[in-house]
Amino acid sequence: MSEEIVGVAYPVPSNLLDRIFKEGKNVFIKHPTCFKKLKPGHKILFYASHETRAIVGEATIKKIKLMKINEIYKKYGDRVFITKEEAREYTKPLAERKGKGGKIRDIEFVVMVLENPIKYEKPYKPRRFITAGGKYVTKKEYEEIRKK
Repeated sequence: MSEEIVGVAYPVPSNLLDRIFKEGKNVFIKHPTCFKKLKPGHKILFYASHETRAIVGEATIKKIKLMKINEIYKKYGDRVFITKEEAREYTKPLAERKGKGGKIRDIEFVVMVLENPIKYEKPYKPRRFITAGGKYVTKKEYEEIRKK
């Protein structure tokens, strides 16, 4: 029997995390990789992917859905933690791989509206590197992270 999933850990470049923790940006977007088991109330853990290489904080997922880039910025505007230009740049390689004139505007993102962001006092170094796709977090893993 598999363990209960309570959230996900995603890598985020360290320089972008202050937008969530200090600037109040509460809409997180990501290419749809590790998300199908997520639901409102689950946690998103932020893995600072550059120099720190540790989980540095979390937030609670309030809403989650798939949306295209133009819809995201039309609905959420500057609440999104990356700018529309940064999202386009991030998406270019994926649009090119899709071929047949894959357009960035046609790429869907997982959109998570967040609440209660918490920056940890002490970063948590996971046993393994968190890949770009992210990693589901079980109840047991989450309890271990919060203990430390």
